[in-house]
Amino acid sequence: MNNLSIDNWISLVGISLPIIGGMLTFIVKSYSDAKKRNEELRPNVFITYKRFRKNDFFREVLVLKNYGKTTAQVKEISIQPLFHNNGNISLSDFDPNSFSSIKDLPIAPGQKIQTLIGISGANDELIIKENRHFKITYSNIFFNKTYISEYDVDETHFTVLNYLGNDDEIKVMLDKDQFSKLLAVNKDK
Repeated sequence: MNNLSIDNWISLVGISLPIIGGMLTFIVKSYSDAKKRNEELRPNVFITYKRFRKNDFFREVLVLKNYGKTTAQVKEISIQPLFHNNGNISLSDFDPNSFSSIKDLPIAPGQKIQTLIGISGANDELIIKENRHFKITYSNIFFNKTYISEYDVDETHFTVLNYLGNDDEIKVMLDKDQFSKLLAVNKDK
């Protein structure tokens, strides 16, 4: 090695630098692609509302669903303020806040879990409407990375969908009174 001339050293460095640069680029790109792929495959867990009339009863349901591509381990769900009953049905008949007691529950991709939060007569009068804050802490069971879905829902301006027909054939209509209220609210913005 001591017998190499300056021209040989320059040639060696000239050949080595592109090889080392290519290897570094390959490593960085592989890491970036793996990170992007993991994010695409991550679980996405959200709580949504389902409100509908069936057999002349107005029902309100919360739906916990994994919209992602891998299984989620739901560690904790926080709902503030908790749901409060405004009707005649006793809270001992059902627990509208059952999602708050979930701990370490696995949810497969596309799987959903529903809980009844209210049922009343022909009008929507059971659950007190508020601005509700949802915080769902969950992890990817394969990579043990923790995610948080956190958002607010203004229930006072929430649209009501009426499901007509049986559960297999669902036709969705917007309630006219709710639609008018929604239009009035959006005109003010």
